Amino acid sequence: MTEQLTDERTEPQQATPRADGPRPVRGARARWVVLGVLVVLIVASLGYLGVRIGGGSGGLGNRFTGAFDPTQSSLADDRDAAMSQARQFALRVNTYGPDMLQGKSMPAYRAQVEPVITDKLKAQFEQSAVLADATVAQNGLKRTCDVFATGVAAIDDDTATVLVAGDFTFSYPKAKGSKQYTRAADELFRWEVQLDEVNGTWLVDSFGPAESGKVATGTSGSTGTSGSTGTSGLTGAQ
Repeated sequence: MTEQLTDERTEPQQATPRADGPRPVRGARARWVVLGVLVVLIVASLGYLGVRIGGGSGGLGNRFTGAFDPTQSSLADDRDAAMSQARQFALRVNTYGPDMLQGKSMPAYRAQVEPVITDKLKAQFEQSAVLADATVAQNGLKRTCDVFATGVAAIDDDTATVLVAGDFTFSYPKAKGSKQYTRAADELFRWEVQLDEVNGTWLVDSFGPAESGKVATGTSGSTGTSGSTGTSGLTGAQ
């Protein structure tokens, strides 16, 4: 009987890993890291979408569509910016009084209006501001304004037409030098405001009474159709 000898120097054969065996821990950890990054991206994307839909103008369907359309989103932003600037113009040009007087002029009145108007309109505004200075200095007139609504009637890349509806109020001191005022009159206005985009900012270039019955689209609030159309020219002249 021949005895088989085993060579002790022979290296034992390494077992081949099973295809269905456990994977290295490093691979599982990498999968969790990738999954975490994907979750963060999804949450951030949903948050951005929510801001675009919730902050846009128009109906929910239009806002949802616009959130995926850069052109529509940009147009909605322009509409909002133009309406906001037209509203600011109406409020600023119709708000002044004795508290703005320095001597016989109102530099604070000019400082609040000029940032929202074009250079072309500034010349006309200055003429009206001089008359407003005299009225306030001589009679103590105070003027306040309330804007009910704004709406875009037309807009393109660098021009816009915005309708603004509201009223302004005149008040006079009960006696000369008195700090108590009597509300004298309210006047409704409905303006058609023309704006130009100058260096990325909408500025008012001209305005006047809105055409009777004109309807604005994309309104903020209700434009209304009754009441005075206001007066042409800058209201500071009155």
